[in-house]
Amino acid sequence: MSQSTIATHVIPAAVITHTVATIRGQQLADLSVYHARTPDVRIALTRGGVLMQIWSCQAAQGLLEAFSAARAAMARVPREIPAPAIPFDEPFARTTLAVEWTRRPTYAVVPQSGPSKTGGNILNWVDLYTGPLTWRIRDHAGPHSTIQLLLKAHKTAIAVFLS
Repeated sequence: MSQSTIATHVIPAAVITHTVATIRGQQLADLSVYHARTPDVRIALTRGGVLMQIWSCQAAQGLLEAFSAARAAMARVPREIPAPAIPFDEPFARTTLAVEWTRRPTYAVVPQSGPSKTGGNILNWVDLYTGPLTWRIRDHAGPHSTIQLLLKAHKTAIAVFLS
């Protein structure tokens, strides 16, 4: 009598293939480094409900390049849109997203426009496609502060990654 092994399922129960994250207003983030100057080094950038793990210097540089390229398409985007107030006693109401950047993302910048929900005005924004994640840039303040954060992450990556 022969015995066979039971098949194990390595495919997860669910996979997110695409999501949209909105960028508007001043962006503040926490930048942390784990296992600097080792093969297991990673940078964690936590901004609001988004956690980005950066696993290579090329990934940090690619994200910085993508957001820098988006600035050229923002002529019709408003200067600043205030973020909606979310009560601190309701943290479950915030969107949570975790992204693992293992290599340089490809990107595309597409200016967009459409009617507002009330139908009275035309809204302008920029969609920055970075693979499975689309960044919907709604004002100038958001990407400006995001670029400053990504500059810090890139400088940090140069110092802590081995290659």
